[in-house]
Amino acid sequence: MITQILFQQTVIMFLLMLLGFVLARAGMLTEQGSRDISNVLLYAVIPCVILRSYMTGFSMDKLYALGWSAVVAVIAFVVTIAVAWLCYDTRRRIENFSVAFGNAGFIGIPLVTAVFGTEAAFYVVAFSTLLNLLQWTYGIVIISGKKETINLRMVFINPVFLSMTAGLLIFLFQPPLSSVVTGTIGYIADANTLLAMVVLGYYLSKVDLRGLFARRNLYIVSGLRLIVVPLLTVLAFLPFPFARGDVALITLVAAATPVASSTAIFAQKFGQDYRQAVTYVCLSTVLSIVTLPLVMLLAEHMLA
Repeated sequence: MITQILFQQTVIMFLLMLLGFVLARAGMLTEQGSRDISNVLLYAVIPCVILRSYMTGFSMDKLYALGWSAVVAVIAFVVTIAVAWLCYDTRRRIENFSVAFGNAGFIGIPLVTAVFGTEAAFYVVAFSTLLNLLQWTYGIVIISGKKETINLRMVFINPVFLSMTAGLLIFLFQPPLSSVVTGTIGYIADANTLLAMVVLGYYLSKVDLRGLFARRNLYIVSGLRLIVVPLLTVLAFLPFPFARGDVALITLVAAATPVASSTAIFAQKFGQDYRQAVTYVCLSTVLSIVTLPLVMLLAEHMLA
């Protein structure tokens, strides 16, 4: 059942990405427009998705599950970073970053909420926060080759971390929130899937489609990101009794997402090949329509 819902949702997300592609090719979505939408996502929509996930009744069971989800996220990242390093170390910086970091924010959270319900984002926040922390520390060193580029301020003063902190306080102390506040946050959060996929559609419009499906290395990176990493993550979960059920499956959805959109942003920022990074993002996103349901089909049997 989970696999069927996941497949339907990935097809929907592909169609939304196609909308962004058509708008861009028609000249109705510009580069500046895509940047503006990305800013809306980063500074408004994703924080509201995180806040909404914490707006649920407090219980010790949920608090324990949140803690275990953080531990499971750490296990998942040990796997992804190890695979990326063993395959590419510092010889291929963009490829290393692409394999190590998935699109948990733009794709993982929408998929998790669609398949498991809006409250499920509560358990993927730990993964997203750790992703953000690693990208701005380890990830920056990998893609730039310079330790001095690490920006610790950005690790803790960013929308994801701040909204996670605010959401955790809301969950723990249960302050009264009016329906106007919760309703507004809900409407903003609902825009996540549409806006994220439109931006990815813009990226896709800037890629030579014939070249996108013709280069061997693109498939290798996508295969590592979409198949090898998730399968090894499932195997890494097996020895741990707590890495079972919905928490493990939710984390796996985030871990199995395609190459992070931030790969292109970081590549451009630190003088790497921006367009090459975009091709990894685009091809892996297209292929994930097939790989994500297949990975989850296997995981359902192994981690249930």
